[in-house]
Amino acid sequence: MRMPVSLARWAALLSLLGGCACCCGNWAPIGPSPDIEAADVVGTWVSDEGARITLNGDMTFRTDGLTKCLEGEEGVGGDGEGTWSLGDPETLDPYQDLTLKYAPYGEHLQTWRAQEDEIVYVWGDTDNSEICFFSRTG
Repeated sequence: MRMPVSLARWAALLSLLGGCACCCGNWAPIGPSPDIEAADVVGTWVSDEGARITLNGDMTFRTDGLTKCLEGEEGVGGDGEGTWSLGDPETLDPYQDLTLKYAPYGEHLQTWRAQEDEIVYVWGDTDNSEICFFSRTG
C-alpha cells in the first residue's frame, strides 16, 4: 500500500529530523534502513520547485536550480558539478548519506540524503532545517 505523497513527505520529514533526537540525545531517525547501492540512485532527480540533480554512473554529479528550493535565501546553496558517494546504511535510519563534493575544491558544503525513490536536500539550522524533496524523472 502506497502512502499519499504529502503523507509520505511528512513521515520522511519527521524521520529525517529525528523526532525525539532533539530532547533524547543524538539518535538516528527511526525507520527501515534502505541499504541501497550507488546504482540505485543514478539518474536525474527533480524537486517540485524545479531544482535538479543528476547523479552519473561514473560517480560525477551536476546540480541546477538549487536556489529554487531555498525560498529566496541567496548564498545558501549553489549549482555546480563534482563527484558523489553514497554512505553505508545505518540501523533505523530511513535515508543514507549522499555526499556531494563540488569541483575543483572537493568541498562538502551541503547535506543530502537518499532513498531508492527519493533524495532530500537539507539546509539551515539543525533545530530548524528546511528540506527540498527530489523525485526521479522518467
